[in-house]
Amino acid sequence: MRDFVTFATPMLVLGIFYCMYRTAILFAAWRPAAAVVWSTDYSEAQQSDDLWGFGFRRGWRLGDSRNGRLIEETVHYQDADGERHVAEVKRYVRAGWRPSGTHVIWYDTADPDKATAFGPFYWLTSGFGLGVALVLLLSTAMQMH
Repeated sequence: MRDFVTFATPMLVLGIFYCMYRTAILFAAWRPAAAVVWSTDYSEAQQSDDLWGFGFRRGWRLGDSRNGRLIEETVHYQDADGERHVAEVKRYVRAGWRPSGTHVIWYDTADPDKATAFGPFYWLTSGFGLGVALVLLLSTAMQMH
């Protein structure tokens, strides 16, 4: 157990620092924009399989969660100056449900063609989850010692 704690503690701390770094960068230099989905890799057949076939035909993918599916989309959006941009973004959707045709993305003000669907609140909650895992790990390690 001691070896696991010795390895896991710095990894969790580094993960927390990375999440806080991404949150700070997104709030400081990126801006939100409404994006219209132009195309997606989540077809009607895949949606039907996820909803009624329990995902047996599509197989397991590394990015998928228990009830979510990581999809890639081509989106169109306008920056603060009114210029149109196109970007490829990944986002999670509820497995088996039809994804919405519009959603919020965050784009880099220095390079508006760079965009992400994972905004600062995603990274903030991820960091909070890693923090809870760190507290539970250290608490369990102290109780076992």
